[in-house]
Amino acid sequence: MSFLIHNSTRRKALCFGLLTLTALNLVGRAPGGPRSIASTSTPRERESGSVYEKAPPFRTRVLPILTKAGCNAGACHGAATGQGGFKLSLLGYDPEEDFARITREFSGRRIDSNFPEESLFLRKPTQQIDHEGGRRIRRNSPEYQLLVDWIRAGAPYGPPDLYVSGIQVTPADSLRAATNEIVQLKVIAQLSDGTSEDVTSLALYTANDEALAEVSKTGELTTRGKGVTSVMIRYSGQVTAARIAVPFAQNEIQTANFPSQNFIDDYIRTELQRLQISASPPASDSEFLRRVFLDLIGRLPSLGETRSFLAQPGTLSRREMMIDQLLQREEFVDFWTMKLADLLLISGKHGGEAATKAYYRWLRDQIARKTGFDEMTRALLTATGETTKCGPANFLMLANDPRDLAEHVGRIFLGTQIACARCHAHPADRWTQQDYHRFAAYFANLTRDGGVIRASMPGELVNPKTGQPFSPKPLGAPARASRNGADPRLELAQWLTSSENPLFARTIVNRIWKHLLGRGLVEPVDDLRPTNPPTLPALLEALADHFARGGHDLRGLIRTIANSRTYQLTSRTAGLNQLDDRFYSHAYLKELAPQVYVDAVAQVTDLPDHFVGYPSGTRAVQLVDTSSPVYALDVLGRCRRDRVCDGQSTSGGGVAQALHLINGETINAKLHGGRVRQLLSRAAGPREIVEELYLRALTRVPNPGESAEWERVLARAANKEEAIQDLLWVLLNSREFAFNH
Repeated sequence: MSFLIHNSTRRKALCFGLLTLTALNLVGRAPGGPRSIASTSTPRERESGSVYEKAPPFRTRVLPILTKAGCNAGACHGAATGQGGFKLSLLGYDPEEDFARITREFSGRRIDSNFPEESLFLRKPTQQIDHEGGRRIRRNSPEYQLLVDWIRAGAPYGPPDLYVSGIQVTPADSLRAATNEIVQLKVIAQLSDGTSEDVTSLALYTANDEALAEVSKTGELTTRGKGVTSVMIRYSGQVTAARIAVPFAQNEIQTANFPSQNFIDDYIRTELQRLQISASPPASDSEFLRRVFLDLIGRLPSLGETRSFLAQPGTLSRREMMIDQLLQREEFVDFWTMKLADLLLISGKHGGEAATKAYYRWLRDQIARKTGFDEMTRALLTATGETTKCGPANFLMLANDPRDLAEHVGRIFLGTQIACARCHAHPADRWTQQDYHRFAAYFANLTRDGGVIRASMPGELVNPKTGQPFSPKPLGAPARASRNGADPRLELAQWLTSSENPLFARTIVNRIWKHLLGRGLVEPVDDLRPTNPPTLPALLEALADHFARGGHDLRGLIRTIANSRTYQLTSRTAGLNQLDDRFYSHAYLKELAPQVYVDAVAQVTDLPDHFVGYPSGTRAVQLVDTSSPVYALDVLGRCRRDRVCDGQSTSGGGVAQALHLINGETINAKLHGGRVRQLLSRAAGPREIVEELYLRALTRVPNPGESAEWERVLARAANKEEAIQDLLWVLLNSREFAFNH
C-alpha cells in the first residue's frame, strides 16, 4: 500500500523539473519550508479568490472519503507507523497533518493538479496500479469525482476554521413491526459556518448487535431479530447513534397488571408496551424483604425481623416504611461506604495505613451526614494538604501523571473512557487528543511530596507536537474563564457538578440503578457516549434530573428506585419476558458481593469472623481496604481497587471458588457450634429446625416438598447434629443463597 514515488509509465517523458515546479505551485513553498494552511492555494486560486467557495474543503469533504474507504484505519495508513511509506492520522483526527502528507510529502508527488486522474493519490486506491490494500474507491463513483474536482481546483485545504460541529441522524429512534424490514438512515452534518450537508453516503455505520440489526455502507438498516439495538454513526470526528426496535410479540400486551408506583414505572410500562413484553408479577413479601435488605444495607434480615415483617399485611405502605427504616440504619452507612470505597479506589496501595484510614473515615462521615454526592466530588477534586489529615486529598494520589488522573476522573465521575484519546481521536466517541490533554491540564499544577498534596502555580501540560502548553478545558464544554492565580481545579469542580454537565448525574444514577436492578441503563456503566445509548434514554434523563433536583442525595435516589414497582417485581419470568435481559420486565439475579456473602454466612451460622487488626464483631463490609489478608474474600473475587470494578468481580470465581465453598473453611468451619449447637441444646423438632434455617438463609419458609423431605431426613438421622449440618451446608451452597433475587 505504498504511496511513494511512482508515476504512470505513460508519462515518463515528463521531466523532474516540471514535477518540482508543479509541486511548488501546488503547495506554495519549497520542500522543507514552513507549514501554513493559508499559503496552500495556487496562483490560479489566489487570482480568482473563489476557490474556497467552489472547491471541496479538505477537512469536511475530502478527508471523510478517506475515512469511509478505510484508508486511515488502524489496519491501513492510520497505523502508528503508517503503511508502505505513507502515514495518515487514525480516522482523520489530525486534518492538518494529513493534508501536509498528502499534498507536500515527497515534493507533492502524490498530487497532480494538471492531470488529476493521473495523481498517485487516486491511482493507488482505485487499484490502477498495485495497491496492497486493494480497491478502496471505485472510478466514476461520486466520491472519486469529488476527489478529482478537489485536485483540479489545486487541492486546497479550505477555510481553516471550517469544521463539522455535529451530526444528526433520522430516524433517530425507529420502531419496526417485524424482522427483515428496511430503514434508510439519513445523516446531516452541521458545519461551523452555520450550513449543513447531507453526508449519508460518506458517514461510517457500525451495528452494535448484528443479530438484531444489520447496516450497509450506505446507511440501509435491516432488522434481523426482536429487541432493541443501535447503530453507531461517525463522520468527520463527530459521532451519534440511531436506535432501532422490533417488538417481541405481535399481539397487544395488556399492562393493566403493571400500575405505576412512581415516574420510573411510567417509563418502564411505556417501553414494555412498545416492545410487547409482559411484566412479571410483584415479588412476594419474603422476596422483597431479602432483596431490599441485601441491596440497601448489605446484610440479611434477622430471624425476628423476617417473622415480624411476614406476619403483617403485605401493603405498599409497609414496604415504604421498611425502605425508610433501612436508609437510616448504621448498616446503610457501612455498606455504602464500602461501595463508594470500591468506586474511589480507596486502598493502601496509594498511601500508607494512616492515610487510608483517614480517607475511609472521611468518606464514612460524609455518608453518615448525608452529604450530597456533588459536594463530596468537589471536595475530592480540589483537596490539598497532608493525606493523613485530609481524607479527600488521598484521591489525588491515584496517579502522579495528570493524564492518568484525568482518566480516573473521567471514568468515576463522568462515566467516560477517554484513554483512547491520549494518542489519537477516540474511535467511538467525540473526544480528540486536544480534548483529552486540555482536560488533563486541570491537574498539571499538582505536586506530591511526602504524602502532601500541593497546588503549585502555575502548572502546565505541554503539547508534545508544538511544545506549547495546553490550557484547561472541560470535556465537551466551552473553556471557562479563570481568575488569575486561581487553582484551575476549582472551575473544574464547579463545572463537573453543575447542570451544565449532564454526564455527572447520569453516571452516578446509572451506577446506583445497576446495583439495585442488576443491569445499568447504559452498559458498561463507565462508557456513556452517544454511540452507546441507554436502554431507556428518557428514563435515564428523568432519573438524572430527579437526582440533581434532589441535591444529589444518594438516599433520596435509592428510596425512589426501591419504591418503584419495577424494583419490586419478582425474578420469576412469565412467557416472552424470559427473553428480556435489559428492559426490566422482571427482576434480574444479582450475585452477592464477596463481603456480603461472607457476612451472610456468619450471620446465618451465628459464628462471626475475626479479621486481623480489627476488633471483634467487625464485619467484612467494614474492612477499610483490600490489604486485609482474608482468603475467602480473595477467592470469591473482591474488588482489588486497582481499577473501578463496577459491581463485577475482578478475580476469583471458577473452580477455585466452587471447591472452596464445598470444602473450604468459609462454610464448613461454621457448621460446628453456633446456630447448630443452639438448635440441639433447645431440643428443637425437625419442623422447627427446617423452618428456622430456611428463614435465616433464604428469608422464606420451605415449600411443602422441601419441608417434608428435610423433616424426614432429620427424623430418621442417627446423628441429628450431622443432619442439621447437612441441611445448613446445602442452604449455604445453594444458588438461591448466593444470589439476590
